[in-house]
Amino acid sequence: MKHNKIPCDKEADWLDSHSEERLKYRGEYIAVAGEEIVAHGIDFIGVIEKAKKVSDDPLIAKIPKEELMIV
Repeated sequence: MKHNKIPCDKEADWLDSHSEERLKYRGEYIAVAGEEIVAHGIDFIGVIEKAKKVSDDPLIAKIPKEELMIV
């Protein structure tokens, strides 16, 4: 069976493998396009507007203020 990638798979994979980037933007929204963060901030709409100037389909994620530890 062929696996169909969903939009933003590349961005999600990049974000998952760059935890140090997530630490920089705790409590903020970030927009990832390709393999870089193209916008960030606490205003969701503002982040989308900035990101759309760079990419038609950026990944938008909310970075939690604290990491969740599952034990």
